[in-house]
Amino acid sequence: MVEIHGKSDKSKWRKRLVAIRDGMTPAERENRSVQLCLLVENEVLSPIRSRLDRPMNLCAYAPFRSEASPIPLMERCWEKGDRIYAPRIIPGGEGMELRKVEDMSDWIPGKWGVPEPDPTRTDLMDVSLTLDVVLVPGIAYNTNGARLGYGGGYYDRLYAGVGRTSDATATLWIGFAFSDQVITEPLPLERHDLRLNGVATEERFIWFDEGEA
Repeated sequence: MVEIHGKSDKSKWRKRLVAIRDGMTPAERENRSVQLCLLVENEVLSPIRSRLDRPMNLCAYAPFRSEASPIPLMERCWEKGDRIYAPRIIPGGEGMELRKVEDMSDWIPGKWGVPEPDPTRTDLMDVSLTLDVVLVPGIAYNTNGARLGYGGGYYDRLYAGVGRTSDATATLWIGFAFSDQVITEPLPLERHDLRLNGVATEERFIWFDEGEA
């Protein structure tokens, strides 16, 4: 866990915490990502599967640069017959759409080089479906449920969009990160920011409310 003192300067926080993440070796990131995926499988996804009478709907991302990788978790979900949807930035817009991905070959480099579903290979998510879990990447999280993202507001708008088309409270929004990204100081949380139900690291799972799986 990282402790940050001083002025609440988002740009400085982003620079410092990304540097910590970038400082890991590829092998360390891979090993810690595997442990993180195992924890999420055991603490969140497995309990959800045990009570559903349908395939689970998971929203996940493909890692960019030094982000924690959910790929081992996605591979497990495909084996279990779950449905996985991934975000794609809408060209010319400020929001994201969700597309069903069935293999790692379904991703291509998108805006800024961030992996996203190939629109020529993937179908849009049916708006009548309810997402069970959304894995939310970010730069920093605290133990009160606040998140520091990359500054684009894409996941905040996705959260608002899910709320317009279905019951957003039925979806678990889970921060997915390395333990170094959990900080002890408050993070600014505005009215429009998404409210995380929990954050998962390779060391532990922190629930922020009564939304346990």
